[in-house]
Amino acid sequence: MKYYPLLIVSMCCGLTLTDNAAANEQPQQFAPAVALLFDYVNTESDMYGITLAPRHYDPNYAAWGYYIGYVKGNKTNLHLPEPNEGYLKEYMWRFGLSYSLTENISLYGGATHYTYETNTTNNIVPLIEGAEPEWKQNNERHWGAEVGMRYRIAQKYMLGVGYDSYTQAAIISVGFTL
Repeated sequence: MKYYPLLIVSMCCGLTLTDNAAANEQPQQFAPAVALLFDYVNTESDMYGITLAPRHYDPNYAAWGYYIGYVKGNKTNLHLPEPNEGYLKEYMWRFGLSYSLTENISLYGGATHYTYETNTTNNIVPLIEGAEPEWKQNNERHWGAEVGMRYRIAQKYMLGVGYDSYTQAAIISVGFTL
């Protein structure tokens, strides 16, 4: 009876190893796929972009995927007192990992690199023939995080909804899978 607990522990380990070996012999759970998504981020200048999101082709990591995307905002005029003028541009890189819960539903999360660019001038021109006003550019760069969910519809189309922490904005994606 002295070795009875050791016997129970070794039996449990044997059952665990048997279960793990059977799990490794299972075929790939999810078919590999690549999604091409068109994105909208609800920010000051309404950013639009594109994301490429493949699901892993390795059978050992079939549920995992990754993504990379780029969104860019429209050029927006700043309301400055005369004779000053200026405009802003914003753009953001998105990249991260995704995990498939089912064949059609996946969760994603990653990092965002956001750039907020302002260009201003006071419209003062040097007294030289053909001179132009001098523009000043200021770039603010910030890192953020994003999380979201993608849902594949009818094996061909994909709809995604997410949230970015820096812009505090929703990310809406619509696209198709290959």
